[in-house]
Amino acid sequence: MACGGVVALDWPLSVDDETHKYRERTPEMLEKTRNLDKDFEPHRKSIPSQTPKIDGVLEEHYKTLPEDAPTLVLMSGIAGGSHDKYLKHMLRRAVMKGYRVVAFNARGTSESPLMTPQFYSASFTGDTRAVMKEMKRRFPNAPLFAVGWSLGANILTNTLGEDGEDALVDAACSMCNPFDLNRCDENLQKGFWGKLYSKSMANNMRKLFEPHKHLFQGLREYEPALVRKARTVRDFDEAITRVTFGFSSVDAYYEASGSKRKIVDVRVPLLCVQAKDDPIASIEAIPREAIASNEHVILLETESGGHLGWTAGAEAPWGAPWPDQVAMEFFEVHALEWKTKRGANTTRATISKAPAEVTA
Repeated sequence: MACGGVVALDWPLSVDDETHKYRERTPEMLEKTRNLDKDFEPHRKSIPSQTPKIDGVLEEHYKTLPEDAPTLVLMSGIAGGSHDKYLKHMLRRAVMKGYRVVAFNARGTSESPLMTPQFYSASFTGDTRAVMKEMKRRFPNAPLFAVGWSLGANILTNTLGEDGEDALVDAACSMCNPFDLNRCDENLQKGFWGKLYSKSMANNMRKLFEPHKHLFQGLREYEPALVRKARTVRDFDEAITRVTFGFSSVDAYYEASGSKRKIVDVRVPLLCVQAKDDPIASIEAIPREAIASNEHVILLETESGGHLGWTAGAEAPWGAPWPDQVAMEFFEVHALEWKTKRGANTTRATISKAPAEVTA
């Protein structure tokens, strides 16, 4: 990133029993590595840069897909990443459909390094936009889709709303979007499940923060004691998030960051899937009027499912939940529409370039 920050992109090369194809110690993999790195030694002690090798393996892998195979970016919830089961379910389904899939790990998550005194936040869309630009650079002749869960859904929706007609994403899906963060914060402070979730997420955020706490020394309003005492999501946001992003209070941060403010400006197809019994992203937080006024947004509500706890579906209870199938069908429709439009544009361009007939 321009500011020196780092996000991590995890690319699956295979699913199920095909992983042996990409294990480095197979003869085929060793040969690929030798071709990419002429100085390769199987047992050397130094650790060279892995980027050229990884890029080479990815390039070889994606040659097996057509250039217009859809690209799908997956965005986890708070403190989540490519290790999350719900993300892996969608990843597997999309890979089996022939998609290029990438898990977007926000700063400091999934063991990615934190290089600056800034995590991610519900309102910061810069990293998301940078990732989408990179996907378009790598795969310019393919449609770009994205899925976000929970906080990732909020960030994705904010990005789409801010970009409007200029959005790089061709279609997106939002699952269990909190929308109104102040309302959802109230839910986290009451009831068994809200308190349990908040305590668990705060614990995860403190773990992510601990290895990088030296970076935050000297920041205005930063108090290390508040981080150590943080026992809820609100506590952590008060101690770190609102400080690093310059908000006067945690309530001001929540009010400015909820995607309820931006969804009216979304100009690409967006499917929002919510559960009516979600104890965190409650139905009261859904901006129904804004959604109803936007022809680009579809709201789909299920009777049950909790917060990312859907189990119904052909693969239930251990496999992918039912909304994953709906999301993939949504993307398949828009992939077909994208290819149809691209074919029509190519035809028009060809006709316009044809020499005019000259009559003697």
